Amino acid sequence: MRTNPRVVVVGHVTHDRYGDEIVAGGSALYGARTHHALAAEVHLVSTVGADFACEGALGPIGRTINRAGATTTFTNVYAPGRARVQRLGAQAPAVDPSTCPPAWRDCDLLHLAPVIGEVDLAAWLAGTRARFVGIGVQGWIKSAAGDAVVQRPWTITPAGLAGVHAACVGEEDLHDQGDLLDRLVAGVPVVAFTHGRNGCEVICAGQSTRIGVYPVDEIDPTGAGDVFAAAFFLRLAQGASAVDAARLGAAAASIAVEARDATSLGRLPEAWRRADEIRLESW
Repeated sequence: MRTNPRVVVVGHVTHDRYGDEIVAGGSALYGARTHHALAAEVHLVSTVGADFACEGALGPIGRTINRAGATTTFTNVYAPGRARVQRLGAQAPAVDPSTCPPAWRDCDLLHLAPVIGEVDLAAWLAGTRARFVGIGVQGWIKSAAGDAVVQRPWTITPAGLAGVHAACVGEEDLHDQGDLLDRLVAGVPVVAFTHGRNGCEVICAGQSTRIGVYPVDEIDPTGAGDVFAAAFFLRLAQGASAVDAARLGAAAASIAVEARDATSLGRLPEAWRRADEIRLESW
């Protein structure tokens, strides 16, 4: 694969509310910025509303942005010792594979990063010719119930995951999901099961390896899992081992949490050094 792989990232860029302030968010934004910072050629495919107010947050990232409806808007609430609570203010339409420019459909890495069901997995797998496909699971288990964001069972089967090479799933994503982790492991060659401050497990060919973290003072955990996934997928697509890819993911996530709303992501090249200091953990 070329030194600078071509990466397509798909999902909503969102408005995230902090009191009266709106900042850009969404798994796809964090993913695209991570790939860009780690020297990939990136094209972001997204849908936002006519009200989208954060164009500047996309910076130099190449993109195809369809404008329709209203921008997906979240309010994130974090309470000590409790899972994040999300409120939904608006929801943009789905991101259609037909909006991906033809020149980008034959990419090195297709990173599917939905936040609330806006990406049709089967349609994107059929509509592109990516050499490696990575998925962030959280966006397929979320739906709206009024203004509340709730989990819904993702009934995907191992057969439905054919064509996916790697998946990232978090501890909180598996609440009320039955045997979803088993189905992911059965259908996807490499699965990263993340545990926030407690590191992650990499499950590959029936073997599980525990990866530690790079210790930092956490300011804001928003987007850390998305940054981990992007770095993890990128290294896997470049041919690295699952363990080395997870080390880079953990190092990148450690940088993401050191500031609010993605302002630390310009420092992501530091992740290469930090990754060397992350060790395997005993069970």
